[in-house]
Amino acid sequence: MRRLLLLLMLGALVSCQPSSSSCVVIEALGIDRGFRVQGTNSADVTIRQGGCIEFVNVDPTGTVHLAQTKPNSGPPKDFNTPNLLPDPAQKERVVLNLAGEYEYICSLNTGNVVHARTMYGKITVR
Repeated sequence: MRRLLLLLMLGALVSCQPSSSSCVVIEALGIDRGFRVQGTNSADVTIRQGGCIEFVNVDPTGTVHLAQTKPNSGPPKDFNTPNLLPDPAQKERVVLNLAGEYEYICSLNTGNVVHARTMYGKITVR
């Protein structure tokens, strides 16, 4: 009887835990359109500490993009996604555990600085 009660209590505890919250999706729309938080007209977003962002490339021109913290932007912590192919099914998740502001850009290693000038945004973690 005690085991059954313990199992029921554990089951209730697990079911009360917040489910793994869905990540905020940030889309790379293209050099001329920049990044946008899915469903908005902004590249900026605020999330809770420990929250996550998923970057996805939906550029119709087929250009490869990535997302990284702006160089020399300081703390809290740098992140860098691998190259994102233009495929809505390919998402790169970034979990942000440190509160602060993360300026991010697209900057390919091809020397194409236009990406960094037109594709940028800010993630605020509270």
